Amino acid sequence: MGTMKKDLIGGLPMPGLDMAMFLRPQVRMAEALLKQNVEVLDFLKVRFERDRALMGELAKAADPQEAMAIWSGFWQGALGDYASETNKLAAAVTEIAEQAVRTATEEGAALTKVMTPVTKAD
Repeated sequence: MGTMKKDLIGGLPMPGLDMAMFLRPQVRMAEALLKQNVEVLDFLKVRFERDRALMGELAKAADPQEAMAIWSGFWQGALGDYASETNKLAAAVTEIAEQAVRTATEEGAALTKVMTPVTKAD
């Protein structure tokens, strides 16, 4: 239990406030969201590099049939990439939802700990 200190207003004893117990759940939630953002940015970087490579390949195409084959292959790969990324993001969103529940539970426990009156043993 936290240490006792005097309330500035009424001189009533209050448990000491440990800010870390409130911040830890928030930090874990922020970390989960930032991890998802990094994943999305990594995916976009790879996709943009492939888009750029497509332009170079199309510029080298000798005829319309070759350009169409390049274009078709590009979109097949892109659709596979997006399908894979969608699965990754669905798993990440599930993890973030689970983290949100854990965060709310931890915050509730921290508030209960702070708000529970301390009684003296007789």
